[in-house]
Amino acid sequence: MNRPTEPNRVRFDFRRRSQRVPAQLPVVVEGKLTDETPFADPTRAIMLSAHGCLITLPTSIRLGDRLILRNIATREEQDCRVVYLGEKQGGRTEVGLRFKTAAPQFWGLEHPPRDWRVALS
Repeated sequence: MNRPTEPNRVRFDFRRRSQRVPAQLPVVVEGKLTDETPFADPTRAIMLSAHGCLITLPTSIRLGDRLILRNIATREEQDCRVVYLGEKQGGRTEVGLRFKTAAPQFWGLEHPPRDWRVALS
């Protein structure tokens, strides 16, 4: 059953393909604002999956924007797309990012969920 989208939440073809893991992992997000000005914002990935993450950003971005996500601990980067814009709280907006391809190793978790291994197949 599909629920109607709440007015303050916007989704872009978002289907969960792997288990989510709560976290507070430091990352840097790079991209362009709606006025095409480049930005680089340090933030935290608050929910991880093999296919992307949920972060918060103070910047003005759009659904479908392409961004670069850098894991500060490993210095690895992933190309991603904005697939979810959530509520704005305290000057920051929840942003769902989807990786171009599944990358469960990107997070560097010692014991990732079992379905993350399937994501590599």
